Amino acid sequence: MDISAKLNRLMLCGFTATIIQGCAISSVFNPYPNQAEDFRAAIGAQQNAQALGVIPQTSILDELNEERESADAMLYMMERGRLAQLESLFDQSKQDFQLVIDAFEQQDLAATVSAGDTAAQGASLLTNDNAIPYSGAGYERIFTHHHQALNYWGAGDVEGASIEFRKLALEQQVLLEKFEEEIGEAQAEAEEQGIQMDTLSSEFAGLDAVAGQVKSSFQNAYTFYTSAAFWEAIGEFNNALVDYKKAFEINPDVEMIKQDVARVSHKLGMQPELKDYNLPEKNQGSVVILFEDGFVPAKSETKLVLPLLDGSLVSIAFPTYDTQVWPQSNILNVRDDQFNDFGPTHPVVDVGALAVKHLKEQIPSLVVRQVLRAVAKDQLQKQTGDINPLAGLAANLYNVLSESADRRSWLTLPNTAQVLRINLEEGARELSLTAGVAQRTLKLDIQPERTVFVRVVHANNQLIPQVFTL
Repeated sequence: MDISAKLNRLMLCGFTATIIQGCAISSVFNPYPNQAEDFRAAIGAQQNAQALGVIPQTSILDELNEERESADAMLYMMERGRLAQLESLFDQSKQDFQLVIDAFEQQDLAATVSAGDTAAQGASLLTNDNAIPYSGAGYERIFTHHHQALNYWGAGDVEGASIEFRKLALEQQVLLEKFEEEIGEAQAEAEEQGIQMDTLSSEFAGLDAVAGQVKSSFQNAYTFYTSAAFWEAIGEFNNALVDYKKAFEINPDVEMIKQDVARVSHKLGMQPELKDYNLPEKNQGSVVILFEDGFVPAKSETKLVLPLLDGSLVSIAFPTYDTQVWPQSNILNVRDDQFNDFGPTHPVVDVGALAVKHLKEQIPSLVVRQVLRAVAKDQLQKQTGDINPLAGLAANLYNVLSESADRRSWLTLPNTAQVLRINLEEGARELSLTAGVAQRTLKLDIQPERTVFVRVVHANNQLIPQVFTL
């Protein structure tokens, strides 16, 4: 088969795949962050509508549910699962995240590229990476299990929550073991394709400062802390100590986590050096506050010109992050009804930094795909121009319009997550919560020697609280 036939066949397969891939292609010419604006705006909207006595005519949850069978279902169900959970629709959210979990597991089991993925890869050679079904990032995988644990917990299924928290610990260990191997393979492939990766160092230098704030793109101290507090509350102190220590390893400057490690060590009969255990008195109960602030930044796009070993240059559109307009995180200030100021929450994970580090780790494999696509498009344009100059001009215009960076990611996740543990006297109590300009009061029933978990999401200048009990 000559080059003409090959390119014609590739073009046919690519456009055919573009059609059959369904809503995965909605991001090919419409950047995903534009779509996600509606998802973000929906957080708290139902709460506002109920307060005003208004019934929304169109639900974002209904719209996202239509994407359940699409090629990008994995991404859309991440968004839908979080939105449903924040409306305390735990059963709906559980179904959404189960689809995502199943998709991750299918990826693990896939020994070879499926026919559908081959078609998607062909489409991406003539369009952009958005034609490839979304496969998720490591930090998103961890947050998926984190949310699923909350779904079981919120629905009163403590055993189900326990299973998900155990899966969380395993997932983080598995990702840690796979990480170095995958990065090495991607770098080797880039070298095999004659791509000079050293030339990219200056192009992404702006990401280094943000990515350097985290040791790993997937190890999440917020998840470790949440699971540790959960284990402690149900009396599984060994599990609690392991996860508190992991959270402290990632955040050694947070004194409160050091107290948590000491307290659980003391409960296990050890003699820790630190004697401030942050233990409740006999007539007190504990409140663990889990605070999620803002929205994780969306990717932007940059244009790069890369030299190949044969001396030619290729121009590609590449995802990046604009670190010059990086969001500033709010903290949550907490007071009780007796005017006790418990101070601010402690940041334990910067989700934006996880996302940036993940992108930096993916650069070699992304560059390989981008270069292959640029070469394929260039060959198609040249051959089409030789046959028909007008068709060649049209092909060139198509190449320009279709060259778009893959900016997909789970965009309703918070920018940062923070924690705080306080002790309150038993009985009916009221907390005053403040973050930025948003304020909220929350009534709690405090029982002695029991723990209440309060999750607070700060989005769209609102505080959305949820209470989890054991």
